[in-house]
Amino acid sequence: MTIEKNERDRSPEGRFKYLAEKRTTKALRAIESVGKLSERKNYSYTSTQVDRIISALEEAVNEVKILFKSDHVESTKKFTL
Repeated sequence: MTIEKNERDRSPEGRFKYLAEKRTTKALRAIESVGKLSERKNYSYTSTQVDRIISALEEAVNEVKILFKSDHVESTKKFTL
């Protein structure tokens, strides 16, 4: 019996690696997309708005750090300007 090359490792470690790579890539693309808002030729914004965006991103990263160091707690936060 042959094992297909695309067959995923369904162990806890395999699932973690698969989802971590997928979700981290998605998050990095989203952050890159937020960064594109910095193009002054296309958008107008204040330094206060920029500070709020950066603070929200930093807070989210800090919460991820905390989650990996403690018990998992669901967050339903939503950012608005």
